Amino acid sequence: MVGEGRFFDGLTVGQTAKVPGGLEVTDKVKVRQNDHILEFFDAYPMCGAKIGAGAATGTTGDENLMVLNNSIWEYHILGTQTIVAPSMGATGINVSLDATDNDGAEFCLGISPFNKGVFTVGTSPAFFARLVFTIADVSDTDDCAFGFRKVEAYQANIDDYDEMAALNVISGDIKIETILNNAATVTTDTTLNWADTATHELEVRVSAAGVVTFMVDGSIPATTAAYTFDDGEVVVPFFYFLHVASSTAGIILKEFECGLQ
Repeated sequence: MVGEGRFFDGLTVGQTAKVPGGLEVTDKVKVRQNDHILEFFDAYPMCGAKIGAGAATGTTGDENLMVLNNSIWEYHILGTQTIVAPSMGATGINVSLDATDNDGAEFCLGISPFNKGVFTVGTSPAFFARLVFTIADVSDTDDCAFGFRKVEAYQANIDDYDEMAALNVISGDIKIETILNNAATVTTDTTLNWADTATHELEVRVSAAGVVTFMVDGSIPATTAAYTFDDGEVVVPFFYFLHVASSTAGIILKEFECGLQ
């Protein structure tokens, strides 16, 4: 495959170019081998303001950056935070921040279509994202969601995204939540549960045609949901959480991977 960001500008409509590995590229499709990311959250994060030089900030709506060994994350502040940056723990990175009522954050790989780890339905081959993490106290999560959502401006309320396909841990219940074309959120209870201090893997797979498969610990839940992203939709993996009153939830990220299936 060729490097990220290279276009086959010499192609005319209907022409096909072959690149190493046998992949065919037609009509200026961008081939992006660098969209594969594997992050183990095993190094102290470097955090700062997204725009300009300076320290991370904690006012609602602020956007910061978290730089790790193998990935760069944006995080959008929800509520007012006095702890403004994730911290390194014994088994991963603690992203809980203040852990108070209605405080939280959204982490994603960026809201530009040119960010690493961003995919286009119908153009990208089939892709996926998975996240392994621990929740110390599941009763303290109003939302704890992972999946794909449309590349658009950050929303304070997860239900306000235009398109989304995610697994959401709500007070220990693992639910599927989907949004299509700014309609109401559709919630499906997988009947699977998350216990205090447990570690699980959530994974969302998207076919080249946009058909989504939800997986928990490597398996499709017995109760699942059907969902298909619109053709041409540009999507990014994201992780969103909100705490409840007097929260003690320790949310520890342990492993993340995304790329082509």
